[in-house]
Amino acid sequence: MNNTDNQLIATRYAKSLIGLAAQGGLDYTKLYQNLQNVKEILSLTNELFDALCNPVISANDKEELISCIFANDTDETIRNFLKLLVKENRFNLIYEIIKIYDNMLDKINNISKVEVLSAIELDDNLKEQIKNKLGEILKKEIIVNYNTDKSIMAGLVYKMGDNIFDTSLKGKLDKFKKAILK
Repeated sequence: MNNTDNQLIATRYAKSLIGLAAQGGLDYTKLYQNLQNVKEILSLTNELFDALCNPVISANDKEELISCIFANDTDETIRNFLKLLVKENRFNLIYEIIKIYDNMLDKINNISKVEVLSAIELDDNLKEQIKNKLGEILKKEIIVNYNTDKSIMAGLVYKMGDNIFDTSLKGKLDKFKKAILK
């Protein structure tokens, strides 16, 4: 199965979680927190993820493992969801499902996540100005992750999902170089 198929399948599962929350099974935030707990627990050891994806291990053993490992940190609804993924041999998609759910939840809550790269560390005042300006432009609540990258020399690079807006000196020099070489 290729990545596109996996993404479509993961999207269906993420939509089902959104639907579950919309029906009142769990609210969006609690569901998000439960999924983050699952991701955190799985990230502690690769062996757990591998075991839950392993076709040699029976579905019943995997379900017992889910019941034991996730009992204290997740709601029963999420444990049942994880068991469903095991039964359907789709547990390998859990990280993609969580990522897609997070993106869907951001759309529902009118949130946009932006990564801002700068050549130097920005002060808090400038960070707040950038966040506020982005919020005005996008008409969304903005969550900004600031990083530094000396290679951009000056200016800023904004990354929003698959979109990149490069206002850096390096970006302008690269465009200039391409124009000259044409």
